[in-house]
Amino acid sequence: NALFMSGEPGIGIPAAEWLAKRNVMMVGSDNWAVEIRPYPDKGLFLPVHGFMLVVNGIFLLENLDLEAMSRDKVYEFALIVQPLKLKGGTGSTVAPIAVR
Repeated sequence: NALFMSGEPGIGIPAAEWLAKRNVMMVGSDNWAVEIRPYPDKGLFLPVHGFMLVVNGIFLLENLDLEAMSRDKVYEFALIVQPLKLKGGTGSTVAPIAVR
């Protein structure tokens, strides 16, 4: 709906570049886009997605439920993520598991 799509906090290209320089493999967030929406440059649509996924091969995890981990001050864990094996797919739903 319009309210959901109207905007959200997230990272911009400078933060994405900072993460890429540190060779991260994956970036996750508790929002639907990972990046700031709407992006300040109205001529760009989801530029962080393009930079992370296409240019740098960095996976994005969206809509993570991080409330319990934050409440319990969980800062270190092993992350298990198994995407569906979809022929020709470019993305997948996952059920990430954080193991302390």
